Amino acid sequence: MTESAIDWDDLRILHVTATEGSMLAAARRLGISHATVSRRLARLEQGLGLRLLNRMATGIVLTPDGQELGRLTARMAEDALALLRQAKGRSLRLSGDVVIAVTPGLAGEIVTALAPVSLEHPGIVLSVVSAISLASLDRLEADLAIRLTRPEETSHTRRRLGTMHFALCAARGYDFSAKAGRFIGYSQRFDGLAQQRWLIEQAGSEGLALRIDDIEVQRKAALAGLGIALLPEFMVTDDELVRVPFDGPLPTREIWLAQHRDTRKAPAVRLVAKRLTEAFERDARFSQA
Repeated sequence: MTESAIDWDDLRILHVTATEGSMLAAARRLGISHATVSRRLARLEQGLGLRLLNRMATGIVLTPDGQELGRLTARMAEDALALLRQAKGRSLRLSGDVVIAVTPGLAGEIVTALAPVSLEHPGIVLSVVSAISLASLDRLEADLAIRLTRPEETSHTRRRLGTMHFALCAARGYDFSAKAGRFIGYSQRFDGLAQQRWLIEQAGSEGLALRIDDIEVQRKAALAGLGIALLPEFMVTDDELVRVPFDGPLPTREIWLAQHRDTRKAPAVRLVAKRLTEAFERDARFSQA
């Protein structure tokens, strides 16, 4: 067998299929059809002379040979990502894509902070990805990540940007006596969030009356008089939304900027990180005091 007998991209498809657990899921992740995944894996099996997958009604199961090759392709995928990170980190161009992963609610603030970068450097294409789940810097899902927990990965550099302060808010004229305990929070899958845990403690035995995963929609629900929401203070800008007095400390979250060590010297990434840091330092709303 020669190297030309193998299409290296077929090995990548095997890796994704093994990771996702099904050809359909692999097809979605890769952006290709299920039939293409099946055909490419069959071609790989033929080229190697090995049976890698058992195709069953309930999905695919890796054979022992498939499991072993899957482990090897995982290492290849890590090496390929390392190569791409190194290449981006050594680039000398002040241009290209810079992806910033940010916790929901802060996305608008990030866009505002980085507006001058887009105007001054049209060669830099900014992508702001907002999601509660963490994007992977190792897998190049993002170049910079703004998180509400201190990054602990040894492959990442980190900088504390400031503090997110929270406030209990309700619509002006909200009838607290008639609707006591109607709190608005996230769905159960986010009950592990620090601010969600605090809110559940305040809700007591009655629990949350309304669960919404989009923080902006939580704000709108509070404006509509549906309950009391725990919102970042910088979102309390509407005159019809008032702060609810609370006798005790309100939750806060640290705001951190993380980036991979391999890409931190890329000129475009470095510039965006610098502008983000400066914007938070100037903004009193995120004071660390």
